[in-house]
Amino acid sequence: MIALRPAQEDIIAYRHGRMAVSAVPGSGKTFTLALLGTELLQEGYSAANPYLDPVQDQRILIVTYLNASVDTFRARMRKNLEERNLPPDQGYDVRTLHSLALEIVRLSESGLGAEIAEPLVTDETQTDIFLSQALDNWVEVNPALWRAFLQGDSPQEQSRFRNTILRTARSFIRAAKNERYHAHEILGRLEISANKKTALALAFDEETHFPLLSMLAGIYDHYQTILFQQGALDFDDLIWQAVDLLENRPNLVSELRLRWPYVLEDEAQDSVPLQEILLSTLTGADGNWVRVGDPNQAITSTFTAAHPRFFNAFLKSEDVVTFPLPNSGRSAPKIVGAANRVVDWVIDEHPIPEVREHAFRRQHIMVTPPGDAQPNPPDSESDIKIKVYSHRENDELPSVARLAAGYLRENPQHTLAILVPTHNTGYLLAEHLDKLDAPYDNLLRGGAREREIASAMHAILAVLANPQDRQALATGLSSLHELGHHAARFAAEDLAHLTAILRSVTQPESFLFPSESRDLVLALPANVA
Repeated sequence: MIALRPAQEDIIAYRHGRMAVSAVPGSGKTFTLALLGTELLQEGYSAANPYLDPVQDQRILIVTYLNASVDTFRARMRKNLEERNLPPDQGYDVRTLHSLALEIVRLSESGLGAEIAEPLVTDETQTDIFLSQALDNWVEVNPALWRAFLQGDSPQEQSRFRNTILRTARSFIRAAKNERYHAHEILGRLEISANKKTALALAFDEETHFPLLSMLAGIYDHYQTILFQQGALDFDDLIWQAVDLLENRPNLVSELRLRWPYVLEDEAQDSVPLQEILLSTLTGADGNWVRVGDPNQAITSTFTAAHPRFFNAFLKSEDVVTFPLPNSGRSAPKIVGAANRVVDWVIDEHPIPEVREHAFRRQHIMVTPPGDAQPNPPDSESDIKIKVYSHRENDELPSVARLAAGYLRENPQHTLAILVPTHNTGYLLAEHLDKLDAPYDNLLRGGAREREIASAMHAILAVLANPQDRQALATGLSSLHELGHHAARFAAEDLAHLTAILRSVTQPESFLFPSESRDLVLALPANVA
């Protein structure tokens, strides 16, 4: 028999309605939610649960964020049901938001249970390819605007800025789709005419003031055109389509509510706007919806449209029963106390009012009770200091590097770790450690030199893809020059010869091979020929 914590017992007692579980890190969210699902299913099989009849193919729908979490949930549910001599693979569906949306679209076209061809949905890799192509298409139409954004002409600067725009455009498009804005609607709000080239050329006029937003909306427009031409949807399109179907097909909603009378949602703090609408519509005002999440630990809000404010709003709803899941055996009591102190300080004393109001929910972590299956590790001799630096590059990074190097000199038998928020911060810190000759293992994914080499390779591949592009050739040679590579040391006549040879690759009919052509090839530097 599983010994439950008091807070878990309260949650397992749930039977219907809307419930929110505000959990702390390491409190057993997945374990508790899977156990609740098992309890509901067991009562359904015994006819003690009037909302759920597994024999009639009614199922508990469990929605989680990652594919790996789907596998974890299925394994837990299977194990729990086997221990109770119940069918281990029946009575529940475990899905990511994307697979749920795909199922809704499929069922809307086929009727429940029928098989049809699924819509073509791009994966992350294909989405990135289409987005890169969309950026290229926008730049081709608006070369002057693109150059106006660039801060430097070197291949490295261009590559870094391109990557920044791709990341920004990806986030922009996700946010726009989650708010259900089409590209043409955004362009219309920016008062851009149907003639995009002319209108975007006006984006830098003093009266517009939105050049970057105009560029991102333009990239979004090209991106959607590519998806349309491929007959494909990306993940956000898929969820958007599922939401539209639920809002406009009441009969479909009724059928799905019969199919999934319970919705159990994990990692609810990472909910996106479309997810809120989809699950809210799917469950209805009187439906059975359980949401478990940690509002102080949103892991995806920096790179998706997710935000913990949606879960926080659900926690405050009058028709929602709220329970905490506060016990965690993951950390020693001192660490737990430090974490709680940080939360209290942010809420009570942070100098920025908006941070005090919105950053954290006052939710203290509690150690596990005596006799718990996951006791907290004992406190050890340790010290925690919080220091505020005036400037990261000129003050914090050199200071941290000196402290780390000094500690290693005094304690050669010990190891230490330096955690950084971004790769770029790690690169800068590594440079300070190099100046101090401090021994360290760099676990970052590549450094500045690797990024320069990657940029050069990109530029050279662009030349090979289109040998007639003079700008690509100039960029390729410039990138090699930036690296100090000897292949960039061309005489003027050698560069003309190379251009002629490259042209012959794609236009052999325009390139005659006179007797001196062999001498021309031999005249090139050996490292190029």
